[in-house]
Amino acid sequence: MKTIKKRANGKGSAVYLGNNREKPWGARITIGKDINGTSIRHFIDTFETELDALVCLENYHKNPYSLYIKEEKYNRIFTFPKKPYPLVSVNNPNKVLEQKIKKDTYTFKQLFHEFKEMKLPNDEEVKLEKEKHIKPNGKFAYHYSRGMITAFHNSEDLYNKVYKDLRTSDFQTFLNNCEKKYETLRIMKNLYIKLDEYALQEDIIEKSYAQHISLTNTKTSSNKTPYSYEQINYLWNINSDNYKEDFIRDLLLMALYTGCRAEELLFIYTKNIFLDKDYFIGGLKTRAGINREIPIHPKIKTLFLKYYNPENEFLFVMPNGKRTNYDYYLYHYKFNFINKHTFLNNHTAHECRHTLRTELEKQNVKQVIINSIIGHSNENVGQDIYTHITIEEKIEAIKLITYKKFKNLSVLVVNQ
Repeated sequence: MKTIKKRANGKGSAVYLGNNREKPWGARITIGKDINGTSIRHFIDTFETELDALVCLENYHKNPYSLYIKEEKYNRIFTFPKKPYPLVSVNNPNKVLEQKIKKDTYTFKQLFHEFKEMKLPNDEEVKLEKEKHIKPNGKFAYHYSRGMITAFHNSEDLYNKVYKDLRTSDFQTFLNNCEKKYETLRIMKNLYIKLDEYALQEDIIEKSYAQHISLTNTKTSSNKTPYSYEQINYLWNINSDNYKEDFIRDLLLMALYTGCRAEELLFIYTKNIFLDKDYFIGGLKTRAGINREIPIHPKIKTLFLKYYNPENEFLFVMPNGKRTNYDYYLYHYKFNFINKHTFLNNHTAHECRHTLRTELEKQNVKQVIINSIIGHSNENVGQDIYTHITIEEKIEAIKLITYKKFKNLSVLVVNQ
């Protein structure tokens, strides 16, 4: 005979489902009433003992989670309880629950592949980002994603570990024994944090452990060294009839005098270049950097003219007519240009930004103007002041850049 364990109203019941069952006790709640006022009930789960069913009900009301209800049953609900349960209407609740149970045993590798499908751009999205700089909604950018894929390949020892069983000590031990440079370890740690965030959203884990990983390697590749005046002069004096070598040299010089990232230069639209007014509109990545007015230094105006063609959509195009993408630049920089011009070793295009900032600071240019040129935010300055820096002020500031040492400094001081 069926018996029901009485509990406080609205808290559900432990119901005996009969003999010949492996789990004869059910934890049942009322999820609503139909149009006639008849209660509609749902079993959260079944158990071997009455006590287990009661414990389930107590735990559920302390920390409710989504309940998957057949669409037909859900549609019968006319009125909900005063405090509705989190119900999800699905065609096949059993299939959804099976998938959830499967996720509980996800390995590191399985989780990454699902994360990759949901959060990293596919081939078509990568192509669109490269050509038009249109990033897919809800997904990471291509270059950021590429770093996470590399970090995954570097994490082979974790592939078969059940993800929800991984703790900080597991990640920490693995990274401590990983013979990688600091920057590589930093990207790996970042991947683990992103995987934790995704696993939390999908109820695969209840707590994030990757955020507590500590990187103690002091050899960081993030230290930026400005180009020396000698190296900048060397760049100007490179003479070549090779298009690719010419292109890399010109891009580095333009970066040194504009403070733009390499990818920002590759995304300059021809329509946004105003040679008669000595500036262009460009910038990517941050709110402070996008669509900013950037002055054209007199020394690099000839470089702009060299590539400028009003019939092209972008300033830089490859011989086949397509926009020059970052991978094209990076490949020829790494495997051709820098191997030939070893005097420029240990520098990247990004250090051109640091070089220009350093030089502008030497000229005592206001930080707000420097940031307006470079595209950095001004933490201590109101946004209205930042956006009202005129292009004339920027042009005057950029003209101060010579990348030359002052001679006879004592004479200049005396005459002041």
